[in-house]
Amino acid sequence: MTNFTKNDIETFGRVLAGIGIAIERNPSILMDLLNTNTSLNKFEKEKEHVRDQIKTLNIFDEFKDKKKSEIENELLTYTKDELKFIVKNFSLGATRLNSVEKLSDFIADQVSKRTKDVFIKQE
Repeated sequence: MTNFTKNDIETFGRVLAGIGIAIERNPSILMDLLNTNTSLNKFEKEKEHVRDQIKTLNIFDEFKDKKKSEIENELLTYTKDELKFIVKNFSLGATRLNSVEKLSDFIADQVSKRTKDVFIKQE
């Protein structure tokens, strides 16, 4: 950890004092900043729109008797956000893949290697 000098602390104190004076004069600055941050979080949650069908899908039961190519063809009908949800929800591993084709290939490969969900959520 970095050692702080007395001068560093005094300078930081003056910065905090300046911020405090600015907020006392115009508290709406801080309120606007906090409200903007809150609205961005709501926007991110709305952005992750996944159909209810995908939320209730159990890929291991659905795809256990199918070949990898059949699984991949069915997964190609889903959107990128839905495929990312499947990867995250079923703990299929970390991936930076970003296209529907590559994500569906990744999921199909993972599902064809497993016979059941080894990460069953404990109730």
